[in-house]
Amino acid sequence: MEVAAYLTEKAHSVSVVEVEETPFRRFLGERVGRALMKMFENNRVKFYMQTEVSELRAQEGKLKEVVLKSSKVVRADVCVVGIGAVPATGFLRQSGISLDSRGFIPVNKMMQTSIPGVFAAGDAVTFPLAWRNNRRVNIPHWQMAHAQGRVAAQNMLAQEAEISTVPYLWTAMFGKSLRYAGYGDGFDDVIIQGDLDELKFVAFYTKGDEVISVASMNYDPIVSKVAEVLASGRTIRKREVELSVLLSKTGDMSWLTGKGS
Repeated sequence: MEVAAYLTEKAHSVSVVEVEETPFRRFLGERVGRALMKMFENNRVKFYMQTEVSELRAQEGKLKEVVLKSSKVVRADVCVVGIGAVPATGFLRQSGISLDSRGFIPVNKMMQTSIPGVFAAGDAVTFPLAWRNNRRVNIPHWQMAHAQGRVAAQNMLAQEAEISTVPYLWTAMFGKSLRYAGYGDGFDDVIIQGDLDELKFVAFYTKGDEVISVASMNYDPIVSKVAEVLASGRTIRKREVELSVLLSKTGDMSWLTGKGS
């Protein structure tokens, strides 16, 4: 989607083909996804949802058309394909370093592999996420790779350290800044404060009674504040957020400095 946003200033037209009903749905939820989709549409991006590419047609070695499974034919000069990523760790299979079933390198809180004194960090590892009860996760963000590399280096130098960073990322599209903190995999509810139509909002993602991630647009510095609270070990409860939304229409987030649980 960042590529699509960038190309609107370079191309005559930009189209996005997506198997989901709404972009960003698994990451940001249905309501936020639709608000961002509208932002893209307002910037000349055409969406073809709930379909896939079935064929690329070329003439004289140059792309001319993209055929969708819905039989729709889209004229195109360039096709950017998002195919995902897998860990390139096959060269380690005979090394003695343990790999999981997907090829990731499991490490402990000190970023140490199954071999003492051998460390790993970055997109190819799974690690225990401290503030999510040490749930083992893979988070391919440069902020996490930076934090993991630092912890690994400290332990290489016998300066005992453990990874405890809260994942944090941001991006900018069409002059709007989107920020995100936490690990929202498996969220079951989204509580929104602000105005989605105006693209000025904060969305709290909860699982059960616990806030597990937060996203915002033009609502700084709420995401940074939530990241600080989670990093401190405090649990933000769903009821705290719901009460704040009911009582505050001004975006006041001073309740975050409370003791909580």
